[in-house]
Amino acid sequence: MKHATLCLPITESEILLGMKKKDFGIGKWNGFGGKVKDGETPEQATIRELEEECGLVASEEYLEKMAVLLFYFNKKPVFFMHTYVLKDWAGELFESEEMKPKWHSIEKIPYDDMWAADRFWIEDVVKGKKVAAHVYFRTSTTPGLADEEFERFETDPKLWDFK
Repeated sequence: MKHATLCLPITESEILLGMKKKDFGIGKWNGFGGKVKDGETPEQATIRELEEECGLVASEEYLEKMAVLLFYFNKKPVFFMHTYVLKDWAGELFESEEMKPKWHSIEKIPYDDMWAADRFWIEDVVKGKKVAAHVYFRTSTTPGLADEEFERFETDPKLWDFK
């Protein structure tokens, strides 16, 4: 199973999401992140991915870990996601090969164009509530490339201790 990261830059009224342009999650609005490389901490991976995908530069001290999610596809655990909120950053926002960033009102998060499970946890995270959950999808093809069907979302505080 892989470890992955997700970063949600937010202001008092907006959240920055990126339209995924290729590979896993194509065609969906999402936060910024990706796989944790060997020798990297989740925080280091978050900072690297954020800068690569949209140009924002973060410092570890400003990353606030708000969610841990264990994703299953066809009942098999595929990745464990460390999710961070970021309220302070530097750098110039740009569109990369992978993501097209856009600010969205926190009141109008585009859930219909996101992963189906996002509506169960992103609002809580943006409001400052920590979330730990198992997220289940079914798919008949490669996970993340279009036909996944959301099954269920189960909270589990014990995931905060998962390694």
